[in-house]
Amino acid sequence: MKRISTLLFLIPLFLFATKNAFSQAVPSKADTATLKNNFGLREKQLLGLGSSTNPFYPLPNNVKRLVEYDAKNKRYIVKELIGDKYVTQTQYLTIDEYSRLVNSEIKRGNWRSISNAEVSDYRNTGIIPKIQVNSKAFEKLFGGTTIDIQPRGEAELTFLGRINKNENPLFNERQRVQTNFDFNQRIQMDLVGNIGTKLKIRSNYNTEAQFDFENQIKLDYTGGADDIIKKIEAGNVSLPLNTSLITGTQALFGLKTQLQFGKLSVTSVYTQQKSESRELRITNGAQQNEFRVSADSYEANKHFFLAQYFRNNYNKHLANAPIITSPIQITKIEVWITNKAGSTTDSRDVLGLLDLGENQPYNNTLLTGGTSGLPAGATAPGFSQQSNNLVAQLNTFQGGAARFTNSNAVISFFQSTGVTDNFAKLTYARKLTEREFTFQPQLGYISLNNPLNGDEVLAVAYRYTYNGVEYQVGEFSTDVSFDAANPKVLYAKLLKNDINKINLPTWDLMMKNIYSIGGYQISPVNFKLDIFRIDNETGV
Repeated sequence: MKRISTLLFLIPLFLFATKNAFSQAVPSKADTATLKNNFGLREKQLLGLGSSTNPFYPLPNNVKRLVEYDAKNKRYIVKELIGDKYVTQTQYLTIDEYSRLVNSEIKRGNWRSISNAEVSDYRNTGIIPKIQVNSKAFEKLFGGTTIDIQPRGEAELTFLGRINKNENPLFNERQRVQTNFDFNQRIQMDLVGNIGTKLKIRSNYNTEAQFDFENQIKLDYTGGADDIIKKIEAGNVSLPLNTSLITGTQALFGLKTQLQFGKLSVTSVYTQQKSESRELRITNGAQQNEFRVSADSYEANKHFFLAQYFRNNYNKHLANAPIITSPIQITKIEVWITNKAGSTTDSRDVLGLLDLGENQPYNNTLLTGGTSGLPAGATAPGFSQQSNNLVAQLNTFQGGAARFTNSNAVISFFQSTGVTDNFAKLTYARKLTEREFTFQPQLGYISLNNPLNGDEVLAVAYRYTYNGVEYQVGEFSTDVSFDAANPKVLYAKLLKNDINKINLPTWDLMMKNIYSIGGYQISPVNFKLDIFRIDNETGV
């Protein structure tokens, strides 16, 4: 009986403890309100407290928040002002909402300070942390045991793939789809380093710099007061001199050392000069300058005679300069080059012929020169003059198959004599606009704004008058109509082939007597150019 009563006493006690434990696990309403002390994004937007209404954090100093308590309505009035102007709409919050707002901002500030503390550690230490070297020899050499190298800047790499589809019927199937890969990089980097207290490293690199001297790199070692080595500089160094007889320079790249042996100071420089000093004399607004050019520094692949006739008579027509005595006046010209950009505007298939319009053809095995020394050679009506029989033979060879783009008859025609040296076939050549070149109508040469690359082809067609008679060399784009079903080539005068050979007549057509003086926007009024030839042997 005693055991039963003991069990009965323990059961109510266990139930009472269980009930108390269960009641403690359920949060009260007050606890629920305490846990929900943050504003959700939706609630902030409804109350006008979200980031969309106030994107600035922290608030600028001129923005003031005023909080007033309305005891009658038991609510807080929140205002944000700049001076006496309202920045945001006035908000009316209950006591519970305002308490949650304050708690939310305090908690957000705590989290921000914790996250910023970790970032500030990286900002203070940098990407590469300082390195301590425990070595007496290192400390004696560099004056310290710390290596601190901090790079700063940014690097941007761009990988781009381009697929260009063109449904132009002038292109074959392979040319209608062009795939190109483009890679660009942009680097702006500065590097500052200190090794001990004696060695300093300074470097900056910018891929968008206009000049090479803007990218600097320098290692500077400074010795102590009693050291023999006073200073060692490597990279971009300068050599100022305390004399006006021999001037120093500020743009050198190499090695410079300053040593001291007692009262003897030695400065040695082993560098490469990256600058040039030039003296300008300006009198009454006119600038005088002296420069030197070598004979082989002409502008290559940029200026071309239109025929051997113009080259042979160039000096004759300029014998009474500046009066030009040439009886020729060029009235129309079309210039064709290799179409590397794939442009579809003003493009045609062109067959550039080496001997077109030449009275003395280079290929004298197949061709026979005419009686007139003037350049002529066209199939357009009204221009029957021919310098040689090249056009006539091409029109009859294999039934005139050389006229068609898809035919290889022109290769068979020149098979026995040099083949490709006699012509250049351009599929979908690009016609230059009037802004891309200039031409001299009396002396018969053209000047391109941009020089051609070594593998580009140049061909022209032009019309001129001589003593009232009109001549034409080559065919204009309006002379041969375009036929999409059977595309035809235009016959043109070849001035430059894809390979320059000095034994071909095209080498003589490239002008080698035009030099750049490095001046722009020079007025021809009061312009004077004195040319002095320096003899290498006598120095005169």
